[in-house]
Amino acid sequence: MLLRLADVQRHFGGVRAVDGVSLEVEKGSIQGLIGPNGAGKTTLVNVVTGYTRMQSGQAWLESDELTGLPAHRIAGLGIGRTFQNIRLFKDLSAIENVLVGMHVRRHDDTLAQLATLRLFRREEQSRIEETNRLLETVGLPRSIGDRQANTLPYGDQRRLEIARALALEPRLLILDEPAAGMNPSEKQGMRELIERLNADGMTILLIDHDMRLVMGVCRRVAVLNFGKKIADGTPDEVSTDATVIKAYLGTGGEREVRSAPGAAGVDEERDVEAAALSARAAKEPEKAILDVEDLTVSYGAIVAVRGVSFRVAAGEIVALIGANGAGKSTILNTLSGLIRPQSGSANFDGLDLANAKASAIVRHGLVQVPEGREILARQTVLENLELATWARHDGASTRKQIDDVLKRFPILGERRALSAGSLSGGEQQMLAIARGMLARPRLLLLDEPSLGLAPQMVDEVFRAIEEIHKDGTTILLVEQNALRALAIADRAYVIETGRILLSGSGDDLLHNPAVRRAYLGG
Repeated sequence: MLLRLADVQRHFGGVRAVDGVSLEVEKGSIQGLIGPNGAGKTTLVNVVTGYTRMQSGQAWLESDELTGLPAHRIAGLGIGRTFQNIRLFKDLSAIENVLVGMHVRRHDDTLAQLATLRLFRREEQSRIEETNRLLETVGLPRSIGDRQANTLPYGDQRRLEIARALALEPRLLILDEPAAGMNPSEKQGMRELIERLNADGMTILLIDHDMRLVMGVCRRVAVLNFGKKIADGTPDEVSTDATVIKAYLGTGGEREVRSAPGAAGVDEERDVEAAALSARAAKEPEKAILDVEDLTVSYGAIVAVRGVSFRVAAGEIVALIGANGAGKSTILNTLSGLIRPQSGSANFDGLDLANAKASAIVRHGLVQVPEGREILARQTVLENLELATWARHDGASTRKQIDDVLKRFPILGERRALSAGSLSGGEQQMLAIARGMLARPRLLLLDEPSLGLAPQMVDEVFRAIEEIHKDGTTILLVEQNALRALAIADRAYVIETGRILLSGSGDDLLHNPAVRRAYLGG
């Protein structure tokens, strides 16, 4: 066995995040680790890699005991990892990010750098060549090497993080939600990468909510629920286990999906461009609370959004869907004042969003819940909520609104005294939405609210979105889960490579093959 865990425990107050877990990962295998949000998967990974201290139990990597070692020592012993929420050095280039991953293998060459010795230059060039090889290994072209990490499409950032982990030359590679937020064609590419790395001898521990991916590549799968291991076996054994099904999918909230965008009700051989041209465009509202006209946004020489125009009326849910890198999040960040457009206009109820400060935009009633949640991890749940009301002076009213939010999201009330960073991904998403609601939005921008969540928690998030909408909040929704977004949207726009390909009602777009092309990428 390569990795052995024996009765590992980690508690946060009264929350038993990891509760006596024992696990073995065979050398040369792909081991899956699944379970609903809050099951303890990421906490277990953090304990194994030294990011979180183990309270009891033991861990070994072959003959090397990991128990009590700090993160850098464990990395040096040969465990590389990626993170549920991407943690690249976003201001560094792709090459520099991978070079950072080689730190445990580098000797102290400070004197060589000061002296600019020829030997150092050869070693530096050798590392750059190795970096380029790693980029190609994960499916990235060498041409992106000099680009800043934050300018890369989301899927490419995921691959770059894997390249950085491989730079450690690990004995064990831990992938935490590597396919989160990817469309099906990108997930297939990730599956092929995982299988190729394993075929080359890499042992992989895979954590992901995509059951098709996990069951398709893993030889064995372990299942956690509320910190305990409830199953461990082959994919067939685990997928048919009644306890696993109940824990992972939940009960009473499941929705059986019978079709994908463009999968039914159309002639699949029709030309998709013709389908886009002939589709009934959504009737734009005559009176709009948000009016975007010919918006163009660039990152240096990269044009991310190209002449986008759309409108949102008060009381609507409008969805923006499309493949990763299509420009959806860039549009939201521009509307929030975080990015300045190159040209075009955006007007929110009389406010010029293209020139207004972000703080003024929030005060005017446009509030964004960002992709990745961006909660304050070291602050408690209650402190996160209180900070969302910092500019208020009506103390009694503010306290009542916080109490109302905690009633709407009961799990946050139960966790109010815990640090936000100790919450599961789904609970953090609920916190991010609750924090956004406390800013009193008239227009709420939601960026990938279901990103990386288990099906049961996706149901909870979308239920909360519908309740918020029923209370009168207008919503502009960016969502990778096209089925769920189109199911609740009054209207939707399909974006492809920075342009709006077509628009229509949710039902119309579900049966349009052009959506398949924009969403599935082919």
